[in-house]
Amino acid sequence: MPTPFAQPLTVSLPDGRRLGLTRYGNPAHPAVIFHHGYASSGLSVPPCAALLAELQLQVLAPDRPGAGHSDVDENLTLDSFAADVLGAVDALQVPGRLGVAGWSAGGLHGLALAARYPGRVASLHLLSTILPFGDPAAYEDFTMGWKTIRYANEYLPALGRLAFAEISEEWQEKPDASIDKFLRLIFGPPEQVVGFEPANRLLLRDAAVQGFTHEGQGVYFDSRAICQPLPFSLAAVQASTTIWHGTADTIWPPESLHYLTERIPQARINLLPGEGHMLYLRHWAAILRQARAEMG
Repeated sequence: MPTPFAQPLTVSLPDGRRLGLTRYGNPAHPAVIFHHGYASSGLSVPPCAALLAELQLQVLAPDRPGAGHSDVDENLTLDSFAADVLGAVDALQVPGRLGVAGWSAGGLHGLALAARYPGRVASLHLLSTILPFGDPAAYEDFTMGWKTIRYANEYLPALGRLAFAEISEEWQEKPDASIDKFLRLIFGPPEQVVGFEPANRLLLRDAAVQGFTHEGQGVYFDSRAICQPLPFSLAAVQASTTIWHGTADTIWPPESLHYLTERIPQARINLLPGEGHMLYLRHWAAILRQARAEMG
């Protein structure tokens, strides 16, 4: 369920689809657009009502097509979702230039928004981001596990679609068991999972349940979108760009981040010692403070 300060919204898009968003904070304030991770939703924003009031900032967290209250889009691309988000921002009359943040797979969607609409984006924050699956230059730095996933997505799409439908059923029927399985994947041994904050466990659980609505179709089409060749040049990203990454990230090791710093004009890495793939949950206040300062 949404946190008390969260407001669910739905915007109608030009092609008749609905785009679901969650708004955190005052609609009169400038906005940071938060792109959720893979198989998640806009409910994955940490509670921060007092901080948003202090910063005079709102966070808008759109659900990608097929997640939450967003309709499925079988033609989803990085470009199409960037257009969806900007259309929603305009429909909601969000003031000022945007801050943009993207966690994990959401980083690619953040890059698309910044590259396609550079005049609208003042600040970009890539949080434990993945790299583009469709770019051979990035693929060179993939681990064998990610290369296998890339291969399966390209050559066994029907199998993936069935698998996501089955996983969706598990999340809807057994959300607690599913989140515990996810946390073991992220953190490893059970004793490390036990130390994970209960509030974060619930936040991620509820976000993933929403992410796996529509029989997992949203996750399937999102995976197809992030495996396509980049439809834009990273050199088009003109916003100040901070890459927040942990030295202990076992999902996406930091050694590959040179791919981004070599291609994004204003990119810099903020490498956090001992942090893993979920670092945004612990550093959310610092991320928002920096984003607000860069938005002016």
